[in-house]
Amino acid sequence: MPDWTLPHHCTLVAGASGSGKTTWCHCYLVNRALEQACNPSPSAVTFVFDYKLEFSQRLGIPAVGTVRECEAALASRWVVFNPFIMFRSEEGQEAPERRAFAWFCSWAYDVSRRGPGRKVFHCDEAHNFLPTRSDMLPAYFSRILREGRAEDLEVLLSTQFPKDYARIVRSSVTEWVVFNTVDKDELEAVRPYFPGVERAASLRPGEYLAVNRHSGAELAGRVF
Repeated sequence: MPDWTLPHHCTLVAGASGSGKTTWCHCYLVNRALEQACNPSPSAVTFVFDYKLEFSQRLGIPAVGTVRECEAALASRWVVFNPFIMFRSEEGQEAPERRAFAWFCSWAYDVSRRGPGRKVFHCDEAHNFLPTRSDMLPAYFSRILREGRAEDLEVLLSTQFPKDYARIVRSSVTEWVVFNTVDKDELEAVRPYFPGVERAASLRPGEYLAVNRHSGAELAGRVF
């Protein structure tokens, strides 16, 4: 049953290529999974849209690509989805990655409604599959971003280009994690939500700044 008292949680990790953002995301998701051994309310499942096949390769978690495989993977609490098995290039249709993203978002949301437990949905550079200059989001992603909290589903996004996310997505972020970024346009896209973001221009590889928009608390750290 939906629980609208649960907090909304959306993290966007931004930074230049090689700055450490992917490592941060992988560490965050793995640490969440490790909580299952000692937390009485562990993460129910981690959903990863692995269109680069990078997550599977780096962490050694087999990717799945059919509905049956996705359902079976729920038992492991990791569903790392390869979109190129079910979805292929077809004349007159959207790119297979976009169709796959729409399906995976809808499936992950429906799975999240089946029972309690914390879940997380992760996609790197998800803006590739979303409108960038619109205040309207596709229903399949809006459900995850706006209604997912009632199903204890959080969202973890990462990107080199925060300005390519529509304002409606950036304004929904509850925690920003920023690695080295020197591009002024990218910094300006984050500034309304993280006023001190210009400090990211002087960060070294592996260093990051994080801010929680609810509490205003800031944290500095490093992943390597």
